[in-house]
Amino acid sequence: MMGMKKATVFVIVLLMMGSVIALGCIGGSGTSSSSSSTSTTSASSSATPATKTTATSSTTTTATTTTTAEHTQTERAYYPITIKDFANRTVTIEKEPRRVVTIAPSLTEDLYYLGLFDRVVGVTQFDDFPPGVANVTRIGGYGKYANLELIANLSPDLIIADSYSLSILDQLEKIAPVVIVDPHSINDIPKALDLLGRIFNVEDKAKEVSSQFEAQLEELSSAVSGFEKVKVFYVVWGDPLTTAGGDTFISDIIALAGGINIFNDTSGWPAVSMEQIIARDPDVIILTPHCGMKLDDAYQKFAAASAAKSGRVYMVENENDLIHPSPRVVRGLEILAKLLHPEAFREKYPMTITDFMNRTVTIPKEPQRIVSLAPSITETLFYIGAGDKLVGVTKWADWPPAVENISKIGGYGKYANLELIANLSPDLIIADSYSLSILDQLEKIAPVVIVDPKDINGIYRQIDLLGKVTNREEQAKLVIGEMKGEIAYIESKVRDLPRPEVFFILSYYKGYWTAGRGTFMDSVITLAGGRNIFNDTKGWVKVSDEQIIVRDPDVIVVLPTAGVNATELCNGPLSVTTAVKEGRVYTATDSNVYQRPSPRIVVAIEEMAEFLHPEAFGVSFNSTACAVSTS
Repeated sequence: MMGMKKATVFVIVLLMMGSVIALGCIGGSGTSSSSSSTSTTSASSSATPATKTTATSSTTTTATTTTTAEHTQTERAYYPITIKDFANRTVTIEKEPRRVVTIAPSLTEDLYYLGLFDRVVGVTQFDDFPPGVANVTRIGGYGKYANLELIANLSPDLIIADSYSLSILDQLEKIAPVVIVDPHSINDIPKALDLLGRIFNVEDKAKEVSSQFEAQLEELSSAVSGFEKVKVFYVVWGDPLTTAGGDTFISDIIALAGGINIFNDTSGWPAVSMEQIIARDPDVIILTPHCGMKLDDAYQKFAAASAAKSGRVYMVENENDLIHPSPRVVRGLEILAKLLHPEAFREKYPMTITDFMNRTVTIPKEPQRIVSLAPSITETLFYIGAGDKLVGVTKWADWPPAVENISKIGGYGKYANLELIANLSPDLIIADSYSLSILDQLEKIAPVVIVDPKDINGIYRQIDLLGKVTNREEQAKLVIGEMKGEIAYIESKVRDLPRPEVFFILSYYKGYWTAGRGTFMDSVITLAGGRNIFNDTKGWVKVSDEQIIVRDPDVIVVLPTAGVNATELCNGPLSVTTAVKEGRVYTATDSNVYQRPSPRIVVAIEEMAEFLHPEAFGVSFNSTACAVSTS
């Protein structure tokens, strides 16, 4: 459901991408002309204020007058200047710009890299970098959606925009001089810096920033140049499936990162079919937080593609690192290069780590053949892009669909078949505490790493550790970042709402098994905006009808595999509880997302939050007194 909530963001994403669309470029190549001024003298910042001390007032006044005169003379020596912008417009700038409004996030970023961020007095609502931009006045939307009145109120002496502002150019020019800076390719970024350097009389700084930018590009592209290019599908939007064509900025970044955009024979932002995607069979699929699709959805949707089969479906943390044509794009390029070619940024082996049991484990080389003894571990390895390293999983592993084609090694944990594991010749075995009774036998086969998360932070630690040992650290960081982002969104929706009392039914056998303190399910209830009525117990515990009735839950959540259903609660002792009487007994959609400490736990947190606070998420359930309520 989270994807549906974000659907409105699609239009915003496309608008933000307007600055990087290579169609309809203004002014041909966008090359700016040289300034008519030849002065390179830097302007002084401001006159020194006169002191109040009488004894030195004469000297101070003289110094101030001299400084002011020097500043004025320097400014006059450089300004006015006349330039040609990216729209081939001739613009005269009478004096050094001190109050600047930017109407595209990438332009704010350019000024930051040039050391001019302190002159920015107004930015769009989409600006998110540098961190200090949070304190700058917002002037509305990007480009033509900016608020002219807000801009005018800031009294700017220069407005910088890209081609997406051309439709309001006449109005902007009534406020202040306007310069169009509109890079459409990687090669245009140094040209933009050069133009801004001349406008602000910081040409040396512009050359320095451009040189560093180009050096970083060269370093990253060289790092992946010796490896075979991988086929990439970039998801701009999930429904309808929309991607980046070959003439887009994103396609350039994919190429520099050592990839091939599988739709580089198209233009702009084409809608594509699943049949086309499968036919072109991407090795890697890239998602963004605002594409209307989550990793869990993508693994199901693209199950037939090589990317999903090998566990190479990635969610980048911030698409703005990839789509903003400023020096910031180096950040996105580095992330993408590490996703496409982790082998080019290999960690040093042998590697020694400390696992969850405080055991010291040495891994002699990057693992290529991994056996997983828990479904949650299997899921985590797929999330971080190491699914293609799996050669053995338990018979209970059922996500993603690609696990169907991986050899089964028997039951979970201590019920695994040691002979089958040995026959697979693994170079690493990853297990949880349920395998500790067979740890000695496992260690005779290969190095063993134990992970055993008990709460959300433990899941983060598990992802981080597995990313390290499998040389997938970049991917692991992205997964953790995406999880934290989703959870922060959920928490923000429920933060100020009353917390209902919640009873969670894991299973029923001569009593109800539920989650106490120290379990990840207790964390799920808390993060979802509820209060676990058995939080004063520890671990997974069995409780009686009497205990539950005394604590009187407002909401009961039952797993579909619990062995008891909501209808049965209506006819049993729990029928007297508030939850049953008010029809607030919910059956979870999928038991596994609640029981397995993997990144998919976010799906459980989201569904739990919707059960507890349907009004906050715009959902409703068909519920009447003592009736079954399902999602």
